[in-house]
Amino acid sequence: METPKMREAILSKARQEAQILIDEAKSKAGEVVGKAQEQWERRLEAEKKRLLSESRRGAARIIAQADLKARQEILKEKDSIIREMIGKVKERLTENTSETSTLERLITEAVDAFESDQALKIMASGKDIKRVREIVAASPVLKDRITGVSEAACMGGVICESVDGKVSVDNTYDTRLQMLIPRILPQVGKVLFGEHER
Repeated sequence: METPKMREAILSKARQEAQILIDEAKSKAGEVVGKAQEQWERRLEAEKKRLLSESRRGAARIIAQADLKARQEILKEKDSIIREMIGKVKERLTENTSETSTLERLITEAVDAFESDQALKIMASGKDIKRVREIVAASPVLKDRITGVSEAACMGGVICESVDGKVSVDNTYDTRLQMLIPRILPQVGKVLFGEHER
């Protein structure tokens, strides 16, 4: 009857060894699962960081594009306002007859620009021709030097030209305004939009 005891002892030992193997397997499985869990969490964190970084870059790009578009729109509006203002200035210059003193000064400047005493002709806008003729007729110096007054397509002011047409001095509002605009635009921007010089 020792056999049943031996069998029980062998079975008991086999169960113990099996339990040890099961426990070791569970332990190893737990370690593998733990490592897999840690690895999964690291990958998840890395993926989160990557997605967050991409999202931030995308958001920064969108903000930069929106900022650029906003600046372009503002510049367009500022340009439109300045063009409208210049248009109104041109309109007023075209509509209003020039003052006699202004025309006298413009004629004198243009005539004085010629270094010789050669005969000259003057051209002026249609609205100013009568006044220019009066100024020329009233001045003995101009009366002897100016051979004729004709109409020019301009907003105002005068063009003084040699009789042969080779030399010309443009003292019109058109030319003066064209030369003045680039110089005064920074000041206009400062007054209209509160911009500071850089």
